[in-house]
Amino acid sequence: MAKARWIAETKTAANDCETNMPWARGLRRQAMIARRLETDTRQNKITLPPMPAFLSMDISA
Repeated sequence: MAKARWIAETKTAANDCETNMPWARGLRRQAMIARRLETDTRQNKITLPPMPAFLSMDISA
């Protein structure tokens, strides 16, 4: 009984959490880095690898 209540309270707290997790901000961060690299005046251009599919999915509890 206590375990079920703990799990329910944990799920509620996780849904109320507004902290950006690394996987949630991945696309925004990659876009910022890409914009910065496009304006860079280096001789050797740096390219970013494609974003893995599991990081670009909307994850909800």
